[in-house]
Amino acid sequence: MADRLNEIAAFVEVARQRSFVRAATQLHVNVSAVSRAVAALETRLGVRLLQRSTRVVGLTEAGRAHATRCEALLTELADAEAAVAERHSALRGALRISVPSGFGLTHLIPVLPDFLLRHPQLKLELGMSNRFVDLIEEGYDLAIRVGTLRDSRLAARQLGSNRRVLVAAPEYLERHPLPRHPRDLAAHACLVLDVGTTPETWALVNRSARHEVRVSGPLRSNHVLAIRTACNGGLGVALLPRFAVLDELASGMLIPVLPKWTTAEQGIYAVYPSNRLIPAKVRALVDFLVERLRPA
Repeated sequence: MADRLNEIAAFVEVARQRSFVRAATQLHVNVSAVSRAVAALETRLGVRLLQRSTRVVGLTEAGRAHATRCEALLTELADAEAAVAERHSALRGALRISVPSGFGLTHLIPVLPDFLLRHPQLKLELGMSNRFVDLIEEGYDLAIRVGTLRDSRLAARQLGSNRRVLVAAPEYLERHPLPRHPRDLAAHACLVLDVGTTPETWALVNRSARHEVRVSGPLRSNHVLAIRTACNGGLGVALLPRFAVLDELASGMLIPVLPKWTTAEQGIYAVYPSNRLIPAKVRALVDFLVERLRPA
């Protein structure tokens, strides 16, 4: 196919210039390459396209008809490539994002209006779920992931880090003895965030110490904000991402429980299908999130 396009390009340029020499100059190749390409095209078509003489190059009747259609074809191809390049570089069109529901509600949605006001021709399609979507199969441009990255096909950029922390409302702690060690949590009403393979087993670390405790309680949900709301209401102890409870801890609505014990640190990443030829709209959003989220 590339050879056929080269033949067509050489023929059209000769037809425009009425000269093999001038056509070669325009195409930045030698004259013999242009001559071979046109000869190959005529051989493949089985028809003479050009009338050659020592002083002038003219078009046959078949050559005039073919030149018109080939020129339109090359113009259409150039327009298509320009449109793709412009769409790749311009911040317009749709941008599909997948984000965990809790992180999306607490951190992403509050900053998105600023991003969209900067880029009014861009439209975001935001999927909020704790499900690990397949970016390539499902057509997502970008995903936010918290934790271990599993898909080696994807490119990633770290936005920050996170740990889960133990929290409870003051009302709950007034009714129940304060835990002194992670093992004490087995006797408490625990609110289980249903994420991961063993959500009822809380693996906690304190420097080099590690302890796992199996918990149970009155509520289990895969939504961070559902667990946080129930915890705010004094229903029990919760192990929640620190990013989801920053405001509650600052206001005293929630109290740290066993503050020296947390989960192991996890990364917060923006992941996208490839490091090569990243669309400008994806790069712009990732840069924006790095700027806005890392200080938090």
